[in-house]
Amino acid sequence: MTHRILLAVCLIFIAVASLAEEPGMGPIIKDYGPTYPIDFRDVALEEDAVYKVMFDLSAYPGEVASLNSNLVSVARYLNMHARNGVALENMDIAVVIHGGALKNALSHEAYQARYHADNPNLDLFEKLDAVGVKFYICGQSMRFQGFEKNELAGPAKVALSAMTMLTVLQNNGYALLPW
Repeated sequence: MTHRILLAVCLIFIAVASLAEEPGMGPIIKDYGPTYPIDFRDVALEEDAVYKVMFDLSAYPGEVASLNSNLVSVARYLNMHARNGVALENMDIAVVIHGGALKNALSHEAYQARYHADNPNLDLFEKLDAVGVKFYICGQSMRFQGFEKNELAGPAKVALSAMTMLTVLQNNGYALLPW
């Protein structure tokens, strides 16, 4: 009898788990940034709000041949808000890159020369740029790590420092999302 009850509980658990919704991709960045719908939320999004946010990317979790999950979070932000009615033109996104995350912004050629692999982040980097995400590179991190400006992918713009760029963006109304 106990075995039957245990078996029934296990089968119910498996059935419920199989019905769980998978995260969806898109609609803005189709291949990156999966999100779940949250239909049970208590806090509504403000109508016609402009979401001015900056992501502070300083880490590169994982191996050099893997996608930086912190950069994927930028795509997730865009996708989850778009899936919930926020227009792309109401999302003003800046990404400040420094420290270990600096390798995100390297061209394939520069990445290949340094890490013997193509930059796994470059496709996402270019797709984010195509929808208006702005990328700012810490000039100090570049110099400390020995990177040259000609090694950067096209969308990247070099700033004096990440500290300076974070201050400038906050002074211009961007909310800081430290990632």
